[in-house]
Amino acid sequence: MGLRELKTELNKMEKIEIIKMVSELYKKVPMAKNYLDVFTNGEVDDLIKKYQREIEILVYPLSINATFKDAEARKLIKTIRKMKIAELTVALELHYVNCCLGVIEDLGYWDEPYYAAVDRMFYSATKGITENSLEAKYDKLIADLVSKSYEFGLDFEY
Repeated sequence: MGLRELKTELNKMEKIEIIKMVSELYKKVPMAKNYLDVFTNGEVDDLIKKYQREIEILVYPLSINATFKDAEARKLIKTIRKMKIAELTVALELHYVNCCLGVIEDLGYWDEPYYAAVDRMFYSATKGITENSLEAKYDKLIADLVSKSYEFGLDFEY
């Protein structure tokens, strides 16, 4: 079903039916719950912290035998982008970049596709910052990431 068809069906429904459906969606779909929480109260900080921890575990697992799952972290961020919550997306993209730079720094990891993925994520974040006028909030972090990136042969510019 496309969006147009969904809207048509919603227009046919009574308010109480829509409330019941949204309530069920809230209970059963974690991403919908997260979106509706932000939609209703406007607070993204708790959600940022939650997803930052997930990204850390995927990008830089603490276990000796753990495997790095940076591709899964990128997939998570891609899914979160669909929520269209700019502050959340930017915070997580920058956190991903920071975690990856930590892996490079601590483990001496070097892999061209890995560097390219980090680079793309950085530029996605800076684009989101500019488009949503978040410069004041992220200028220091961006400066730190740019400085750190030069140490590893990455050429972040902002």
